[in-house]
Amino acid sequence: MRRLARALVAAALVVAALSACSPSAGGGARILFSRFGEGMAQPIGVQVAGLHPGEPVVLTARAHSRAGWYTSRAVYAVPPDGRVQLWSQEPLAAPYPRPDGAGLLWSLSGPSLSQAQLEALWVYGGLDLHFSAEQAGRQVATAELKRAPLAAGTGDRDVLGSDLIATGDPEAAGFAPTARIGTLVYAVPTPVDLRPAVIVIDGDEGGGSGAFAAHELAAAGFPVFRLPAFVPAGRIAGSAALSVETFDAALTWFSSLPIVDEDRIFVYGTGPASSLALWFASHEPSRVHGAFAASGASALQCTSEAGSPLLIEHGLPLPCANPDRTIAGTDILPLDRISGPLVLACGTADRQLPTACDWTRAGERARGGHDGDAFLYAEGAGHEISTPPELPVGLSDLPPATAQATEDARIGFWQVVLARLAGAIRP
Repeated sequence: MRRLARALVAAALVVAALSACSPSAGGGARILFSRFGEGMAQPIGVQVAGLHPGEPVVLTARAHSRAGWYTSRAVYAVPPDGRVQLWSQEPLAAPYPRPDGAGLLWSLSGPSLSQAQLEALWVYGGLDLHFSAEQAGRQVATAELKRAPLAAGTGDRDVLGSDLIATGDPEAAGFAPTARIGTLVYAVPTPVDLRPAVIVIDGDEGGGSGAFAAHELAAAGFPVFRLPAFVPAGRIAGSAALSVETFDAALTWFSSLPIVDEDRIFVYGTGPASSLALWFASHEPSRVHGAFAASGASALQCTSEAGSPLLIEHGLPLPCANPDRTIAGTDILPLDRISGPLVLACGTADRQLPTACDWTRAGERARGGHDGDAFLYAEGAGHEISTPPELPVGLSDLPPATAQATEDARIGFWQVVLARLAGAIRP
């Protein structure tokens, strides 16, 4: 699936470049873009035409943010036709080893940022990129590219305890009216027809933050409830804060919205939140239609050997498995109960959870065969494969081959997720 996704994008880039972006003869070197939208995570292809054949070209991408500069650099041989197309040509030197039309974008490296800063930059802040091409130490071409933030075309608002209390759901009775429960993220303008919707259970990891996924899903036209799963900053990382009652009350409120198809609600989780999403999908199949999960366990594991829980019900921790137990000795969640599509993904070079693909295989065995399911085993990819593509988040510390495989996995994962949601739209 990963290779097919990359091949389809590359083929589309070639067609677009030949039909709309090919330069006329002469005129000197110029940098051209094949765009498939203005958004931060939208596919793009970069090429340079009119170069001097036989002389290597150095391509540089730079962008300035409030935190500092982001840069990426690659060197390519120039073929006899004087044209370098990044989606079909292997670089001589670059932070990625294989052809990649958007390699200079997702490989941008810059200052180390906190999670809040990452969200401010990539979710809410656009990016103005400056590209340059040099041959024989002389700048021969420049170009500018604007990328809209992930939040473009979306809106969001806090969901408070008062919202949930107003539904009359008994599960919401204990909430303080002013307590922030989560965030509603929606497309602007709002679709007029009922849409499948997603509850993003927000983990406590870097690039896997629900803000990235929530706005990418909402921009595609699907309403999202972003529900924090773990305690606020300053407390023990990975400690449970999510209760079954909170999820159920949030689900009742979310399903009552006029734009939400209450029979087509999915859950989405990454990393430690993966097993939470899978737990709700498998234990509440009459209310949750399907699930998307990446880079996590397919069992409800404790967060420590001491038994710190991931999930609480009626004030008591739900049983969880010691994370030091073998997969074979751990109870896999009853994924065969999920009524709609299940999409699981993992990277074989995941350093954060080296057993990620073993957990995915165990989940696939427990699930059995169901229409619409997808199990993506991304060869050579790392942990953060659920971050939307084209974003330079969670990749800069990886070896070049791992970073590129992870970016490829992101493309494949997101194509499947959006396809399953689109397929759930009812006439």
